[in-house]
Amino acid sequence: MAIRIRPLTPAFGAEISGVDLRDLDESDFAEIRDAFETYSLLLFPAQDLDDDAQISFSGRFGPLEKTYPNIGNNFTAGYVACMTNLDENGELLKEEDPRVQVRIGQRFWHTDSSFKQVPATASLLHARVLPPEGGETEFATMRAAYDSLPEGRQEELDGLIAIHHYAYSRRNMAVDLTDKKTDNALPPVPQALIRQNPANGRKNIYVSGHASHIQDMDHGEGRALLDELMELCTRSEFTYCHSWSVGDLIMYDNRTLMHRARPYEITRHTRILHRTTLAGDGPTV
Repeated sequence: MAIRIRPLTPAFGAEISGVDLRDLDESDFAEIRDAFETYSLLLFPAQDLDDDAQISFSGRFGPLEKTYPNIGNNFTAGYVACMTNLDENGELLKEEDPRVQVRIGQRFWHTDSSFKQVPATASLLHARVLPPEGGETEFATMRAAYDSLPEGRQEELDGLIAIHHYAYSRRNMAVDLTDKKTDNALPPVPQALIRQNPANGRKNIYVSGHASHIQDMDHGEGRALLDELMELCTRSEFTYCHSWSVGDLIMYDNRTLMHRARPYEITRHTRILHRTTLAGDGPTV
């Protein structure tokens, strides 16, 4: 296979074409893996994948996370999370359904699984059904944002620890979308504010909508720092907004990218993306 790589932005991201993810030899896979570490986000257009094929490709990168069936509207535990606005009966969610608020919550910048002691390495999203308009996904590179900082500022941030909590981000939606079972399963966890890619040594900021405060820092001061870094990381020169087509698969690096969903008419048009998640290889602190 002749793999072609086209950068999506000057800062990060690449489109990979000339490839069928159901039929990859070791040489092609090695090239894709190297591209992932370089570009942080890979777009594979027009991939005809079912769940088994998505799991198979994802699993070549390493162990996968299992989903939490009680979070959002994943109906069963497994390796594929169904990111959708349909209920268990295949009907569009009603406005009063609390899961609508979960979908709206995905419009806030975040990294997948940063609220776990061992955060996810990467996620792979495959577009199955799309609304007629809206519903894009926007990504932000925290690596390029870190590189833009003066060396002295980088040194000030290195060694700081942020506390990430699933309930914190959900409670910021003005309604409490968690329950005791979820709170017990996902307590607050510490994460390094600056992370380093083990494959290439490059550093990046690591913030998320799940980050509530900075450990051992005045709460207001720490909150202001997190807001400052969030604003930096989401500047236009550090972002890419993807307009989905059915069959697109995007693999994105949760260690160095944030993302958010863009608005669409949740209670009127169906949107289904299937996500697999590459497990992390250890705590950040």
